[in-house]
Amino acid sequence: MRILVFNGSARKMGFTEKMLNFFLAKIEGTVDIIHAYDLKISPCKDCRYCWHKRGCSEKDEMQEIYEKIDAADLIVFASPVYFHSITGPLKVLIDRLQVYWAGVLRDDKDGEKEKLGAFLLCGGAPAFPNQFLGAEIVLSGVLGDLRAECVGQVRIANTDKAVFEEDIPALLDIECLAEKIRRIHNLKVDSRQDRKG
Repeated sequence: MRILVFNGSARKMGFTEKMLNFFLAKIEGTVDIIHAYDLKISPCKDCRYCWHKRGCSEKDEMQEIYEKIDAADLIVFASPVYFHSITGPLKVLIDRLQVYWAGVLRDDKDGEKEKLGAFLLCGGAPAFPNQFLGAEIVLSGVLGDLRAECVGQVRIANTDKAVFEEDIPALLDIECLAEKIRRIHNLKVDSRQDRKG
């Protein structure tokens, strides 16, 4: 399984990265991690180039990211929640994924979902209603536009005070998500082999 991860955290070995590392240790495949804070990319300028042609008019690090997305079997977004949504650099990257949604306008978008997707979110504040809703809406929509079936998500609150390694419910949730992805991926692989055979 080719796994592409978008890490929206600025902190090295913070809660988000610990979640992500634990998740990746429970799943098999080749992993490519893109750190949103390390990218040198321009924001979407709504130039509408992608309305008429595949790709983006801005030629920067996103060109390589598009290739990685196209090759991935599993796409994972991991982010802390800042002011009710994902972090700024991750949002800039996501806005540049407009090129995939624009397939609707170009009339060349394949509706069949062939990739898997998931996301891991953490919030520093104690749990409150709809704490992760803004991020969930954004990431669910993005996975749909990338033709990735959203297999699940893990949300952890109160991370300013929690110790990741001691959060047993969170560890179990992450393990369950990894197991679910492995199972679905294996079924897809078996199904493709059956069609070929």
